[in-house]
Amino acid sequence: MKKRMDEVVNKKWKWIAAFVLCAIVLVGNRLQENGQLNVDVKKIVYSSEDLTMMRNLLREVFGSETDTTITVSSETINQELLSFVAVKPFDNGYLLTYEQAIPILAIENGLVVYTGHSKTTGKTISVFYEDDTTITYGNVDSFSLLPYTSIERGSTIANKEIGDLYIKIEKDGKVLNLEETLEWMKEHTQS
Repeated sequence: MKKRMDEVVNKKWKWIAAFVLCAIVLVGNRLQENGQLNVDVKKIVYSSEDLTMMRNLLREVFGSETDTTITVSSETINQELLSFVAVKPFDNGYLLTYEQAIPILAIENGLVVYTGHSKTTGKTISVFYEDDTTITYGNVDSFSLLPYTSIERGSTIANKEIGDLYIKIEKDGKVLNLEETLEWMKEHTQS
């Protein structure tokens, strides 16, 4: 019973820490937009090194549960992502056209680094994965995650109805071109 209570308290602290961190980023971004802060908050928040440092710090503070299972073979994840019928370049990424609704699933364990609305990509969500890859999905129809939410492989991060899905993949600070993007998608959805 005590262990269960500790887990509940620990979860509450995780949510409080996530909320405080999100508030700090939003306030910092607003101050930067108003010219009161000379630091580009978005670059700090989106850099791979800073995200890795924040994730490791949060793991130290809150601890992490150890997984005692060993994966012998991995199942396919998010194969629906490959069911697009057309692709075209758009805003440093690509628009993938779908003729059916698809779920967007986490390819690996990671951290949601942005959720919001963009002028060019509508409802948008960005996820930083443990392999130092950041993927931005835009024009999604729904998502229910807050920034700085930790996600696990296979969990639903967004949903896309029929139409265009924006995707931009950044690996080691470099935006992947179309060939690299398609190769990455094949590799990570069929492994």
